[in-house]
Amino acid sequence: MKSLAIRLSAKPYIDRQKFPYGFRKSGDFSITEADLLTNYGKTLLGLESGELLPESEDEKHFVEFINGKVEAANNLEKAWAKYVRLARGKKHFYTLHSSASNQSDYDDDFSDDEFDVA
Repeated sequence: MKSLAIRLSAKPYIDRQKFPYGFRKSGDFSITEADLLTNYGKTLLGLESGELLPESEDEKHFVEFINGKVEAANNLEKAWAKYVRLARGKKHFYTLHSSASNQSDYDDDFSDDEFDVA
């Protein structure tokens, strides 16, 4: 990977709300992706929110990427896109229990009277 002209964050970026045990231990990111997010995350978040102004071509490209004008061009942008998808996207939850637990509410042919034992 070529060296990126993006500022390192002064402090490590940690998202305790969505990844309470860190990016490395989440199981969602590779070690490289976790390190990139930890080292550059605060800068990327600042660029995304507009708190920081881009100072280099790579930072300008990142802002264009965040705004949907260009595709991800490096591993850092791909890792950020993955982070955003996992942290801010809709979390799918699957269960073995049917959401239609009371069948009579959904089916006109179903009647509780059929199962009454006198």
